[in-house]
Amino acid sequence: MLAPRRPETRGLAYRWANNITLAVLNHVVVYWVGAALAVATAWWAETEGLGLLQHFDIGVAGAFVVTLLAMELLAYVLHRVVHRVPIIWRLHAMHHSDVEVDFTTTYRHHPFENMLVMAIGAPFVMLLGAPVAAMVLYQVLRVSVNVLSHSNIRVPETVERWLKYLLVTPDFHHLHHCSDRRFTDSNYSATVPWFDYLFGTATQKPYAAYATMELGLERFRDPVDSRVDQVLLMPFNGRRYKTAPAAELHPTADNPAT
Repeated sequence: MLAPRRPETRGLAYRWANNITLAVLNHVVVYWVGAALAVATAWWAETEGLGLLQHFDIGVAGAFVVTLLAMELLAYVLHRVVHRVPIIWRLHAMHHSDVEVDFTTTYRHHPFENMLVMAIGAPFVMLLGAPVAAMVLYQVLRVSVNVLSHSNIRVPETVERWLKYLLVTPDFHHLHHCSDRRFTDSNYSATVPWFDYLFGTATQKPYAAYATMELGLERFRDPVDSRVDQVLLMPFNGRRYKTAPAAELHPTADNPAT
């Protein structure tokens, strides 16, 4: 609030009330379970000597770097998949339907999407075999950057110019929430942006444009669409999806901006 990137809009309290309710629900049902499961899986793999990293003595620092790269690659691939597969996009569209983006948007995910990601991530953690310390460090970094990248914080242009190559900054990720499909289908990275640059899916706008660009989806812009019960039922609202433009509700990888 001391240095907002975008001006606060009307209905902030309403958005926060609904998003924070979703945050509590997701923390109770999924998030704590997911974080605990990742660490518990790493502990079990380390105890049993399972997984790739158990066969290499590279220390905690080396294991952290490998864990960061492996988990971020998985997150990048999964994020592109949820944007491309219609039935999973319905779940993920709930996250993109927020017409403004701030720290509360971080937790605006459907519980079913989180459960799916958790189910895919646990076996991957076991195969990786990361030491518990490396996995805990990665989880702390991932959660911290995830909240930061959704926050309505103005990063000075001179800092943004180089920071966007090291971390997923608010501007880098807010562009992913732009209502323009060309940008919705870009900037998929979660913590570090390197795979977007590597695979050509990184996009950007002039610095000043971020403060005024339209966020969210063209559909689901009415305040009632952000009510907790409505967002939880959103993936199952077939009539709304059938009448909505395909380019808006089902982005594909065919992105001229990349």
